[in-house]
Amino acid sequence: MSQERGVLLLGYGLAGRVFHAPLIKAASGLQLRAVVTNAPERIAQTRIDNPGVRIHADTASALASSDDIDLVVVANANRAHVADAHSAIAAGKHVVVDKPLAGTAAQGQLLAEAAVRAGVQLHTFQNRRWDSDFLTVQSVVGSGQLGTVHRLESRFERLRVEPKGNWRESADPDELGGVLLDFGAHLVDQALALLGPVVAVDAYARALRQAEGADDDMQLVLSHQSGAISLLFGSQVSAFSGPRMTLLGTAGGVRIQEPDTQEDRLRAGDSPLSQGWGAESFNGTLVIGGPDGASQSTAVPMEAGNWPHFYEQVSACIRSGAAAPVPVAHVIANLRVLDAARQSVLSSARVMLDPPAGHD
Repeated sequence: MSQERGVLLLGYGLAGRVFHAPLIKAASGLQLRAVVTNAPERIAQTRIDNPGVRIHADTASALASSDDIDLVVVANANRAHVADAHSAIAAGKHVVVDKPLAGTAAQGQLLAEAAVRAGVQLHTFQNRRWDSDFLTVQSVVGSGQLGTVHRLESRFERLRVEPKGNWRESADPDELGGVLLDFGAHLVDQALALLGPVVAVDAYARALRQAEGADDDMQLVLSHQSGAISLLFGSQVSAFSGPRMTLLGTAGGVRIQEPDTQEDRLRAGDSPLSQGWGAESFNGTLVIGGPDGASQSTAVPMEAGNWPHFYEQVSACIRSGAAAPVPVAHVIANLRVLDAARQSVLSSARVMLDPPAGHD
């Protein structure tokens, strides 16, 4: 029998086809063996991309014939994440869930507890922990050059004039659509990783393209226990995007203007195994102040992005008990911040977190 761990992928839309399938196939020790999808065009695409892989119409039938499956990857619509993850856990499978893990921190906690009881692993696909921009800023912070870090500005903004009309843009709460949960899941995760626990959230979210649609423009202000603040922006209606990430400290700052390019490369069909994967053609900018009031600006070479690390680490975690790439406790802390953000939007007021939500 093959030493590779069998993988069942739930969903072959954008997330399953573009992000998960290529990274699974690039990871040592994992083998994509089955896919759940029922749309004719996606079935055809699955067969083209993954010859020999079994195709199932639904999760129940896939799990009923999953003796050769060790890992289930939940990469379908957000509304199905919790139910399908619980089904996979009940079947005794390790699970990866695309972000968001769940709609609320309470739901995420129940999933985590179910995985512990079943003796299986639960992982969340926070792939942007391995973006070139985040890795570069993280490295600069670790160098100590910035002094006391006091403000992060981070954004995922684009211009999509016409809504696609799918579940991501539905205002139905059960669909878990909108940019707050989509972009916010990554922005909050990175902010907590860089600046530590959050004690208060002020949030603003609007539906601009469709009055009855999901939020497509949002801003979060996170107050960290350290005294630092994070200003986070996510938008589908921004003709001008500011710098991807700016981090300021008492001794200087670092700015990354351009976003990581791994998503673009995957969308273009590039393999994560290709030479130079994750390398960027641009630099960041580091500014350090001097005692005389002058400052010096230098180019910062970008760290290479490394999304493939996620599934490599999941594979190692399953095989040998290596550390999880993203501890589930971190993801639940992120969800606590997002819960507070939704509450702040509804109440138009600051929401306090007690205890603070952090990755410690």
